[in-house]
Formats: sequence, C-alpha cells, structure tokens
Amino acid sequence: MSHIVLIGGGHAHLGILRSLRKKNIIHKVTLISPSPFQYYSGMFSGFTEGIYTEDDIRVNVQLLCQEANVQFIEDTIEQIDPQTKKVMGQKGSYSFDLVSFNIGSTSKAFDTNKIKPNFHFTKEISIFRASERPVIIGGGAAGIELALSTLAWRRRHNEENPVILISSTPILSTYGEKASKRITDVARKKGLLIYENQRVKEVASTYILTDKEEIIPYSHVLPLTGPTGHELFKSCSSSHDFLPVTSYLQHPTYPYIFGAGDCIEIEDNPTLPKNGVYAVRQGSVLWDNMNHYLENKPLNTFTPQKQFLSILSTGDKEGLFVYGSFSFHGRIAWKLKHYIDQKFMEKHKL
Repeated sequence: MSHIVLIGGGHAHLGILRSLRKKNIIHKVTLISPSPFQYYSGMFSGFTEGIYTEDDIRVNVQLLCQEANVQFIEDTIEQIDPQTKKVMGQKGSYSFDLVSFNIGSTSKAFDTNKIKPNFHFTKEISIFRASERPVIIGGGAAGIELALSTLAWRRRHNEENPVILISSTPILSTYGEKASKRITDVARKKGLLIYENQRVKEVASTYILTDKEEIIPYSHVLPLTGPTGHELFKSCSSSHDFLPVTSYLQHPTYPYIFGAGDCIEIEDNPTLPKNGVYAVRQGSVLWDNMNHYLENKPLNTFTPQKQFLSILSTGDKEGLFVYGSFSFHGRIAWKLKHYIDQKFMEKHKL
C-alpha cells in the first residue's frame, strides 16, 4: 500500500476529498493543513461587507477527511526533501510515496499586516475594516473586491473616512480595457479613493510613499499585490518559488511530486492566471494522474479553458460580470455570484 500525502486544503484537494467519500481507497491517504478549516476566498468580500458569517465561508476539512477515510494532520509544512521523500512541518516530519501540494499563493511581503494564510482572514479583516484610515495595496480582483466591500461596511457603520486603494496599473488591467474602465467608474462613484499607476516605494509606520512621491497616511494596510510563491519549494525549483509542473500536474524532475492551484507554475503555460476556476478543474486530473503514476499507467493532460467567467462583488449586493470582452455591472451579477458560491459551499457541507 502506497502513502499519498496531500498538503493543503485548496480547491483541487477538496474535490479529491469529495470524490473519495464515494470510493474505496486502496492507498493510505493523509491530508496536512495548518487549520481544520479552509476558507473560500470567493466569499471574502461578502464576509467583509457583513453579508456572510464565518461559518458561511469555510469548509470543515477535518470532517471531510473523516468522511473520506483520510487521515487529517494539523500542521504547517515548511520544507520538502525530494530526495528522501519527506516533508517537514512545525510539529514533525512525514514520509510519503507520492505528495501533492495545493496550498495557494502568498502576497508580496511588506512589514505590515496581510491576510494569508486565509484562515487568518476573518480576524484581520474585522480589524482592517473598522480602522481609521484603511489602505489596500493592489488593483487586481482581490484588491478591488475587498476595497469596495470594506467601503460598503463602513458606510453602514457610519465610518466617515475613505477607503484607499493603491495600484501600480489601471484597476483590473488584466481583465481588458472595457472591464477596467467600467470597474474604475463604479468604484469612484461609490467613493473609493484610488491612487492609480503608482508603485509603493516604502511602507512606514504611519504612511505609504509611492514612486510619484505621494505620501498616503494609513492606520491599517492590506497588501494584495498578486500571487507570489513559497520558499517551501526552493529545494525543487531552480528559478522561483512556485512549484514547477508539467501539463500532467507532475514535477518534471521528481515524478512523485504533484501540485495544483495557485502554488504551481505549468512549464508550457507559465502565464496561466491563478484563480479557483482552474484549480477546481485540476482536481480530477490530479487524482487520476497520481493513481496512474502509482499503477504505471499513462497520465492525462490538464488543458485549461481559454475563457472563464468572473464575477466580482462591488459592494451593496452589486457585482461586475466579466466573460471575455463582455461585461456588465449590477444586482443581477451579484445574485448569480451568490448562487454559484452557495452551490460550491453546499458540495462541501456535511
């Protein structure tokens, strides 16, 4: 019997746990995660605004493991030794025959607060949204969603000072010019204070200095500047902190190491956006390929879809719908997002 170790409770591994509840496992499977709960980032904005409770936005990974006959270990993995097939955590070391990583990404480190790993989110955002002068660094999807949901929460709680967003590019620049202009107009109409096309040079104790010499006072800051990798992967990655994998979601040098989600970089598709849409679809390919590897069978290729639907919450139960070059804003978009999010969570509630 081989020992399969799953590191992290991300979308792909959750899909594996869900499928294992209906199957007889022929291998020993262990999942290691720093928390018994996995928080769904797609609903972070709704929690921030006060629409959802903490229980609404989290999955009980430990309970899912019990239902799937998978051993759960609460630990934070800090190192991997690919030669001896061991991972080392804060509480111990663990041997494997095959290992898979689905641990998400991190944000650029500033000497200040951040909300990853995501099980710290609810505590951090509760402090952030009520602070005197909250600032978010990063004009991507996460930054704009949390900025506008914080703004909506503050209006309802009579917090008069503005929410500030600093972005080195136009807001949502990777979504295309039309969507970028639409969300910028929406954000400004709602009262978000935006510093666009400005890079952060320094984060001091009470202010932020940009490359345009703007001095922006703050009381609490959240850096959401896009995904970066993990030092954990330095032992099996020569050039960066993401886990390199082939289109089989398998390490090119160590074939017993697999991965999915934001923590990986696919060698022949390094610019693939890091989002949950791809991670969900990677789950079935990942599990099949891990088993095929152990059984000496041919592996399946993960082929990402060319376009995917994005719906961003913009506060006040409104949303921005984006699919390719088409976009619209309003309550219908938010209702659709709410429906999709609820269906996703229902799959993992026992």
